[in-house]
Amino acid sequence: MQQLPCKMEKSNVDWSAFPSDLLFVISQRLSELSDFIRFRSVCKNWRLSAPRSVSPPQLPWLIKFHGMKVTYVSSLSSCKDLIIEVPQMAKKMKWIGAGKTYILACDCENNSVSLMNPLTDEEHHLPPLPEYICTIKPVRISSKDDITLLCYPKKIFGGVFFCRIDGERWSIVECKRESILTVSCTYYQGMYFVIWGSSHGREMAQPTEIINATTGQVVAVINPPPGIVDNEYMVESSGEILRVQLLHHFGHSFLIYLLDYGGSNSRWIQLRSIGDRILFLANPWLRPNSCLYGFTLRSCNINGSKGNCIYLFTYGNDGNCLYRYDIENNTAELLRMSSLPFSIATFLGDWFVPSLH
Repeated sequence: MQQLPCKMEKSNVDWSAFPSDLLFVISQRLSELSDFIRFRSVCKNWRLSAPRSVSPPQLPWLIKFHGMKVTYVSSLSSCKDLIIEVPQMAKKMKWIGAGKTYILACDCENNSVSLMNPLTDEEHHLPPLPEYICTIKPVRISSKDDITLLCYPKKIFGGVFFCRIDGERWSIVECKRESILTVSCTYYQGMYFVIWGSSHGREMAQPTEIINATTGQVVAVINPPPGIVDNEYMVESSGEILRVQLLHHFGHSFLIYLLDYGGSNSRWIQLRSIGDRILFLANPWLRPNSCLYGFTLRSCNINGSKGNCIYLFTYGNDGNCLYRYDIENNTAELLRMSSLPFSIATFLGDWFVPSLH
């Protein structure tokens, strides 16, 4: 029997008249932010039924800065590349790095600093930094009111400065240190937790200094776990201070410790699991004035994600590689490899959590 060709009839359905509550339910089934954005672009009714505030939580994107454009490696699940134009207002600024849902940019002429969300063109102007500051590294950017920076001054000053936003000004603490190559630090409840690094490559694990964020006084020095490491990270996670040791760049082996803080009796306790948390670590490739940082998200809040693991983007012999380390099984999985040449002028491995909020 010969099959007759199917004649497509024009639909008389008015898609814009769908009930708002049904549209909202559908929007919550979209796990990819790009799909959510397309959903909202259909018409006004669809856009109002899916406000930005209910956009799906995302795994971070890897951000790479290239001149006047910003290249993102999107969702870790899809690993798609996107190119997003830098907002016009930011084209004259120097892009410093990313901190969760914001990108930090600085106008080098007057040391003014801004937080930007390239997906929404949102911009928050921050107080200008002192003139003696010449290099800025983000330590913690949880919100526009929770910002901590590590700042290196001009050579004649020496040392480093921790700068934390305090209303309409910066609260600045100076730390006199010499021969600093890397700093790993985090902030929690009025204290900086800092590991000072002073050499390239592998070295003995270094003590942790706890510094009062108001006075700059060192209130405690905690001995490290024994051993030789490639890099160490200080991470605040759900009110806990974690110490993450990268033992081998190319073997991708980690040890994780929890700080049991008790004044002079403080100690590090090794963890075999971090539960449903996902740990994201900054690119450990060492260069002068590096700042090693990390943060965690919970897999229970992100559809399709897996907890108890570490994501690390690093530069290896074969190019730029993205790894996921399974803490329970002590195994590393190569998720993606790029042959892009490494350049100090190109930041590779900054994590950016895409958000429309």
